[in-house]
Amino acid sequence: MPEGFTLQSPAVQSQRLRRVLFAVLAGGGAHSLLCWIALQLDFFRGTPALFYGLFALLWAGHLLFILFMALGLNRRLAEPSMIMPLMIWSTTSLLITAFFIDQVRLCVMMIFFAVVQIGVLQASFRQFVGLALYCVVGYALIVSIVGAYWPEVMDWQAEWIQWGLFSVMVLALVLLASEISNIRRQLALRNHQMAEIVERIQDMAVKDQLTGFYRRRHAMELLGKACGQSSRGAYGLALVYLDLDHFKAINDEFGHRVGDLVLKRFAELTRRHLSNRDFAARLGGEEFMLVLPVSEIAEATDVTEGILAGMRSQRFSEAPGLSVTVSAGLAMLRPGQQPASLIRQADQALYRAKGGGRDQLVLEGQS
Repeated sequence: MPEGFTLQSPAVQSQRLRRVLFAVLAGGGAHSLLCWIALQLDFFRGTPALFYGLFALLWAGHLLFILFMALGLNRRLAEPSMIMPLMIWSTTSLLITAFFIDQVRLCVMMIFFAVVQIGVLQASFRQFVGLALYCVVGYALIVSIVGAYWPEVMDWQAEWIQWGLFSVMVLALVLLASEISNIRRQLALRNHQMAEIVERIQDMAVKDQLTGFYRRRHAMELLGKACGQSSRGAYGLALVYLDLDHFKAINDEFGHRVGDLVLKRFAELTRRHLSNRDFAARLGGEEFMLVLPVSEIAEATDVTEGILAGMRSQRFSEAPGLSVTVSAGLAMLRPGQQPASLIRQADQALYRAKGGGRDQLVLEGQS
């Protein structure tokens, strides 16, 4: 895929195309009709052939925009909606025709206010100011040039009054754009805050607040999906059940604050041993589950043994002399095996690890 190319949904692309079609057909049609009427009233400074040739070029530019978007080439752009390029081109079209139109030049330029409507909620304030300056300065240059080379077709005082009126109206538009820009910033900030709140609520629903691991219900859903992918040959899958040894005694002797600290330390240590593909869950109390996509059982064994060894070496300043160990049971998913069966095997292996003296890893099927 070429660099810079981003996929967009067909619905979004279709909406953009409809917006450009409406802007070109409605705005370009109104512009063409107004200038054609000026031609009939002999307000166009040039021959009919010049008029039709000029509008053929302008419509060719309009159609290029439509074709560019219909082919999906706009999706390569940083701004795939192409609102700003379209407004610049439309404004340029107005300025070109305003150069040839006399008596009703202001009427032609008033279409500018219809042009900016297509970008009122998308263009930034800086873009609006730039477009407004381009239009107002361009209009002033046209009045100056026509007045210098064709003074007989122009009333200087009336033209500059009209230009001043147009400039005031554009200034009012810029002030309105500033207000809209402020509203958009506030909405964007509130949307960002709302997204953060929603993300926190979702995390609270699926993650344990103390350890940051998934809760049982969500973990079981993820395990089911992982088993399905593994059964299709995506990878091997190991399931590990872990239990903090004598955790109730730790709470009774040192208090729940130290117990919580032990759980957090275990979670931090476990994360350091997990890859991006692995995930952990707190099933309740001091019982945990690891889901490890692996190619062979030795990888899962190394990860689990690393966690067990790491917990043995942990020391707690809040509870001098406290040593925490972990028991674990590991089972590998077999072809066609259901998640419930895999869970049962890992749980049985954990039961044997605890019954065999704790602080050890027992593999499913290992006596």
